[in-house]
Amino acid sequence: MRLIADLFQRSTLCMIFLGIGTGVLFKVRFPISKIAEKLIEMAGDVLLNLLQMFAVPLIVTSVIAGVTDLNTSLSGKTAIYTLMYISGTTALAITLGMTLVLLIKPGGDTVKQTKWHVQDFSMHLVFLDIVRNLVPENFFQAFYEHYQTEVVEVDPIDNRIVFRSALISENDTELRMMGSYADGANMLGLIVWSFIFGILLNRVGPRAKVTVKAAKEINNAIKIIFKYVLWYMPIGIYFLMIEHVMEIKQWSALIKLGKVIMVVFMGFGIHSLIVLPLVYFIFTRKNPFVVFQQVDKALINALTMASSSATLPITLQCCEEKMKVDVRLCRLMLPIVSSINMNGMAIYEVIAAVFIAQISQIYLNAQLIISIGLTSAVASFGAVGVPMLGPASTILILTAVGLPARGVSILIAFEWFIDHFSTMVNVLSDCFGVAVISQMCKNELKEESNDIRVRSINQMQLDLLCLEPNDEINPPATPSPSTSISPSSVDHLSTISKPSS
Repeated sequence: MRLIADLFQRSTLCMIFLGIGTGVLFKVRFPISKIAEKLIEMAGDVLLNLLQMFAVPLIVTSVIAGVTDLNTSLSGKTAIYTLMYISGTTALAITLGMTLVLLIKPGGDTVKQTKWHVQDFSMHLVFLDIVRNLVPENFFQAFYEHYQTEVVEVDPIDNRIVFRSALISENDTELRMMGSYADGANMLGLIVWSFIFGILLNRVGPRAKVTVKAAKEINNAIKIIFKYVLWYMPIGIYFLMIEHVMEIKQWSALIKLGKVIMVVFMGFGIHSLIVLPLVYFIFTRKNPFVVFQQVDKALINALTMASSSATLPITLQCCEEKMKVDVRLCRLMLPIVSSINMNGMAIYEVIAAVFIAQISQIYLNAQLIISIGLTSAVASFGAVGVPMLGPASTILILTAVGLPARGVSILIAFEWFIDHFSTMVNVLSDCFGVAVISQMCKNELKEESNDIRVRSINQMQLDLLCLEPNDEINPPATPSPSTSISPSSVDHLSTISKPSS
């Protein structure tokens, strides 16, 4: 198994570099036709579709299986610890990103205050999207759609939509926020209600045994399917890398934005190599850098896939097999953190928002800085774990705090590149979080494991009540009234035969 894992990892790394090299050759030296580009795009999309097709059912069944495997009090305690970890690490990521971008000032100094009309949008509208998604209109609709507020430019005379992404602005139009259902699973709603369904199944008790077993078996079956799907991953990654390189239109844009890219990568590096290991060491008193070796397979796949949800099966495998985290805790916690815990995205979004304000010569007072930080945190909580959501989230943050959203066009040139490393930071934070909470719940998990091994007399009696005696196989013994059975003879009932007539 170790040899196969090493072979898979090395082939994945080779395909990454080979795909980048092939893409550069096609881009610079050997231009290809539009039909060939579509074929390359199709081969990469097959991999993403395969992973995302099973990712959402895996999340739902994992949460249900995780809740039903633990008692209600431990499930609630784990959920509270998880939310505390997500909130704490997100706050650290926002603070780190804000500090770096304000100190280094990649967009230039904003000594001169420029007047900017703040739009009639605020952070509470972003928060309302999250609340709406927490209670989906239809549970099955949440598997493929989520509610999203979109910024559009509208002609005030006939209410006609002029432009849908607010990157440009005309004098005779006004910005409005319109809500509608957008493609992409509603991870927040699915996780919350899967958690509630698991608690309700626990309350139902033995009568829900078949439902719980079905959820667990589906979860196990999806993991087995993923093991076969992953063998296509090196091929799919090769074509994805070619596609990404060929999508670059302006190489000069990468050079001009080199300073802000440097700031973003500084944030990723400090958060991954200092902040998260320090949090891990404080709570576990163990060497945090061992975790990097244990989850390297998940990090590599996160770097190539740029999707936390698509990387979830590999993250589960690393945490269960290499980190030796309790399987029940992994099933419950990892689907939650992979959809909500977006540290890398939070770092990037806050740096991007302040950078656009700096290049637009907009003075950032304390109120605007706090608004950008809070809005970035709220937007990261509601983000779906799929690739290339950066531009839409950045537009929403900028519009909510009243900054010029058209500045996002400057960042789109390298958005895809940053997205891959941002996802790797997200997955690393998820793995550290599972290890920290496993340490905090170690005693409770051990006690519950002992309780499972030692079955109570009441539970055995309930099981025996479900057994219907078969008189043809085990005929009942009919001792005479004068005969009394001593306690010592109970063990030998199986040897007592029916007396002859």
